[in-house]
Amino acid sequence: MAQRSAAVVGGGVMGAGIAQVLARAGYDVRVRELNDELAAEARDRVVSGNYGLEDAVEGGYLSEAEKDAVLERLSFTTDLDAATDGTEFVLEAVTETLAIKGQVFRDLDDATDDQPLYSNTSGFSVTSIANAVSDPSRVAVMHFFNPVPIMSMVEIVQAPETDAAVVERAEELVDELGKTSVTIDDDPGSYGFIANRCHAAMREEAQQIVDEGIATEEQVDTALEEGYNLPVGPFSLRGVGEEW
Repeated sequence: MAQRSAAVVGGGVMGAGIAQVLARAGYDVRVRELNDELAAEARDRVVSGNYGLEDAVEGGYLSEAEKDAVLERLSFTTDLDAATDGTEFVLEAVTETLAIKGQVFRDLDDATDDQPLYSNTSGFSVTSIANAVSDPSRVAVMHFFNPVPIMSMVEIVQAPETDAAVVERAEELVDELGKTSVTIDDDPGSYGFIANRCHAAMREEAQQIVDEGIATEEQVDTALEEGYNLPVGPFSLRGVGEEW
């Protein structure tokens, strides 16, 4: 059987996490970054960043030998053609700016043949991203959640033009990674899919409760955590990295 391979474009927090879980699942993963410094930083995130390979070894989830084997399946490059050549699929994970993602997908349109192209966007419509390529049927969204090595949810989003085989491959990949997916239809008129839209509504109401003087942020978090068994309330979640 030929070695499975994948390309990840963007080695930030999300891209590094996606690359890590793909490599742990047995894929040869090529991570493409804009320059050598960013490529080195991406590798450091995989190895020693939060929930990286060293954390997995320390927690007893990987042996040192398994960590070394994962690293052997990872490579980092600044060459988009070299990163994507012959891979089964490409997963984009650059900054959440539509213009930047559009440029990445235009570049991917030139650099790739017919493999599926997935975006890790947390809210832009598939249609708006697929407009950048000559064959929109190749494009779908695979929205992983942060931190990728820990969180099990992946939202898969399809446009009317998306090829069914592209969606099926995404669903298969989620199963291979031991994660859970939901597949939904594109909604070009809004930003966000299921989880982020529901969370946005919750945090808006939570903020209104605080603004009206009904409760403090701590009381809102306690009520939601204890009343609905949420692992973390909306204000505590903001405190660990989310900006409102």
